[in-house]
Amino acid sequence: MSGIPDDIKQRVFAIFRRFRQEKYLPLLAPNGVTPSEANAIIAISMSEKAGFSPVQPHIVAKGLHQTPSAVSQTLKALEEKGYLRRERLSADSRAVSLMLTESGKAVAQATNRLYEEYIGELYAYIGEEDAEHLLHTLERIVDFLATQAQAGRMERIEMFDEGHAPPGCGIGNGLGGEGACASTGQAPAAGQG
Repeated sequence: MSGIPDDIKQRVFAIFRRFRQEKYLPLLAPNGVTPSEANAIIAISMSEKAGFSPVQPHIVAKGLHQTPSAVSQTLKALEEKGYLRRERLSADSRAVSLMLTESGKAVAQATNRLYEEYIGELYAYIGEEDAEHLLHTLERIVDFLATQAQAGRMERIEMFDEGHAPPGCGIGNGLGGEGACASTGQAPAAGQG
């Protein structure tokens, strides 16, 4: 970063440190579910809408950046509340498929509305001009990172194993906000850590 003023370098590194260290996730959930349960429901819903089948617990865990045991407890609670059904897969007696019940689908819709309201509040707070500038800048940063990875200067870490990600679906990136899943008609939101 030669030729760049020291204060700019310090601000860039400070922002990178904050992104790495500070994880913020809106605590948005409809009545009857916790934010963790709402996020799991959204992850399952996005996978179902993307045509990813079967939706399995380990995929949800990866998408939510949680351990399988933590997600297992959340899924158990959702099943007990009647928002989720688990079915054994015939090919592997240990593996289960996750399906939302009608009430689970209603929670997914309600959670999506909450996230849309949240994004609207963020957009109003930032303002249209700054929001457009921010999005343009973030898109350019992602393009830069991709060229760096192609040049072998950084590693691209896949969220899912090859062939295991729901097509067009970024579980855990926005969780129902814009862009989480191509088949939902929504565009990706800012990533969650």
